[in-house]
Amino acid sequence: MTTNKECFIVGLFMLLAIPVASYGGRSSGQMGSLAISPDGRSVAVDFGSDRGSFIYVVPIDTGIARRLTKAKDGTELSPSFSADGKRIAFAYRPGGETRSRIVVVNVDGSDLRQWSPSEDDDFSPAFSPDGKTIVFGQSQYFGSYSPIAQPHSHAWDFYASDVDGGNMRQITNESFYTASAPSISPDGKSIVVMTEGNDTPQQIAVYSLSHTGKAILTLEPHVPQEADPKSPILDDPNYMPDGESVLFMAASEGRRFFDYEVYRVDLKTHSVERLTTGNGYATGLRVSADGKTAVFLKWRVNWSGTPVDPQLCLLDVASHRITPLAITGLN
Repeated sequence: MTTNKECFIVGLFMLLAIPVASYGGRSSGQMGSLAISPDGRSVAVDFGSDRGSFIYVVPIDTGIARRLTKAKDGTELSPSFSADGKRIAFAYRPGGETRSRIVVVNVDGSDLRQWSPSEDDDFSPAFSPDGKTIVFGQSQYFGSYSPIAQPHSHAWDFYASDVDGGNMRQITNESFYTASAPSISPDGKSIVVMTEGNDTPQQIAVYSLSHTGKAILTLEPHVPQEADPKSPILDDPNYMPDGESVLFMAASEGRRFFDYEVYRVDLKTHSVERLTTGNGYATGLRVSADGKTAVFLKWRVNWSGTPVDPQLCLLDVASHRITPLAITGLN
């Protein structure tokens, strides 16, 4: 089924609004999904090469990247730091295999442990604040509902599991058309995600971690000069440390294409504050556990409207200052 959002984005902007974290593959030699350590001092990023896509850990003070694992092929993506900063969880699809599984490893690359692969694709793991639980997304279908759209992972739902992959329980049961990576509340009781249904627009949704059910809160925040007032384009919601507000990205009209800016929304009053201006195409917003620093990717858009050459940017949440991070050692 073709959604209104799919026709609007693909028809008008070619490949511009195809999300990097849709797991449909991307060109080698560019960064993809991001994570930031709880203290805001390191970033984890996946980087595509001719051999595959691998995760690197980058100290912000040096910008020198270090490979996290010794995998020789396959796809590593959607990293996430544990609350104590000692472990990283990510999704891994071995070369030649069709399904991804969750991997947990120490931040120095030691003690790597893979979950047993499931019948579906497991993505976007996130540690609970106490480090005992991982919440992750699962996709049951890779393809396209429309001949005008590129194939992506669909039929999303979210699950929680012990860190070793045992005691899995379902959080949502809605088979979303698409969804973002989950962000867990500071008290460990809920997650916030961006979801979109086959016939429903994108929204920011909060789900309880204690039982399977419908969202306990949904928001469609409106932003200045938004791309589509009837169906906002939203992504990457992240809980702030107060548990009462969320940072997210939304599309607004730009000079040539959309600008994907960072906003904060209050979950009680629904008031929205704008933190950035003139980002152009941007993706992958992640916020440190202390709420002081956010990271995201700014993309250059080439002549055909395709995003290329992403630049990792640091956002000081208090001052709204953006600082590009020069990275060496990605190969």
